[in-house]
Amino acid sequence: MSDGREKRTRLMKRGLQVVFTIAWLPIVWLFLSAVAGRALAAIVPVTWVVQLFLASASLLLIFVAFRALSSLAEKIFNTD
Repeated sequence: MSDGREKRTRLMKRGLQVVFTIAWLPIVWLFLSAVAGRALAAIVPVTWVVQLFLASASLLLIFVAFRALSSLAEKIFNTD
């Protein structure tokens, strides 16, 4: 019974990561486009390369934010 509960917990943690990423990706992407898009476009004239860089940077920022939030939650809710 405990094994089923652990599997469900792992599935929910992964599911929450996916939902978090899907929800925040457009927001972070638009923010980075507004902040750094014009400067990147001046350096790199190919639009799809700029957007690829911005999308990659957005995913990286979301990953770092999720790890930081997970670390913070572990420190707050640690019951050991």
